[in-house]
Amino acid sequence: MTTLADIYTERMKCHPFGLALYHPVSSRDLRPGCVGFFDSLGCWTPIAHLEHSESLSKFGLRFPTQSLTVARTERIKNWAPKVGTEVQERAGGVELGANGLATGLPVDASLRVEYGTSADTGAVLITAAPVTRNGYHYQAPFKEWVKSNARALLHGPLGADIKEYGLFVATQTYATEKVALTAWRNAKSKAYFGFGVGATGLGELSPNVQWYTGHSESGWNVHEAEPGELKVVFVGGLAYRRLWPLSNQLHRTSSPSRGSGGTSVEDRILVTGPETEPLELGCKVWGMPFGDSGDCGSDEDASD
Repeated sequence: MTTLADIYTERMKCHPFGLALYHPVSSRDLRPGCVGFFDSLGCWTPIAHLEHSESLSKFGLRFPTQSLTVARTERIKNWAPKVGTEVQERAGGVELGANGLATGLPVDASLRVEYGTSADTGAVLITAAPVTRNGYHYQAPFKEWVKSNARALLHGPLGADIKEYGLFVATQTYATEKVALTAWRNAKSKAYFGFGVGATGLGELSPNVQWYTGHSESGWNVHEAEPGELKVVFVGGLAYRRLWPLSNQLHRTSSPSRGSGGTSVEDRILVTGPETEPLELGCKVWGMPFGDSGDCGSDEDASD
């Protein structure tokens, strides 16, 4: 059955920032350089970090042979709400209705927004400004690391999970202090969101402005970061998954939350060894290179 995480990720593929996370992850657990996988519910499971030798040696993995080049941090101030494919946003003339029953919003919501679509499904992401983008330049060192460690990964203690869910190598993340998101299955559904005094528009939403969640078919998921962390809402990187023989492909599916989206397959890795069946992994890329801003603007931080 298609999950809300699948719907959310699929609808958000219209944005170039990477894999959209229905379950935002702490920046302590998911940051550039992390290796792990997304399970059937779209939840992140970390394995190791490529620049932490102790986490690598725990699973018999080797340190990268090529240096990893850290990109300059970007803090994006004018990050407007992101809507899924075919979702329309209406921020003016949204009435509360009798006692707010129509929208589920309180009278304190000075700015009220309605989201709807004529498609079968929809998704919305709202974040507090700024959104912080961190990551590395260049894909080659990460691809080389996977090739060098593919056998250890597939035949190690987490091999069964990697064969089932794939492997994701994070090369960049977009994270924020506060996030609200929703997804729905019904074309007739609408989602409502409100903001308190101080919200003059949707282009730059301060974390200090009061947020109000209104009606949504599946409800709104609201996440706030703890001190010293951010919540990751998009992750870019390399998604590897097992390529099945044609006879088996007809009976296998791979949800977007497990890395089946992104660009077309760019690389294939054949993993062989004594007394083991050959396995082939296909790689797809999520996200855009540093230097591209996609559909938002950014201010670069002076620090790395």
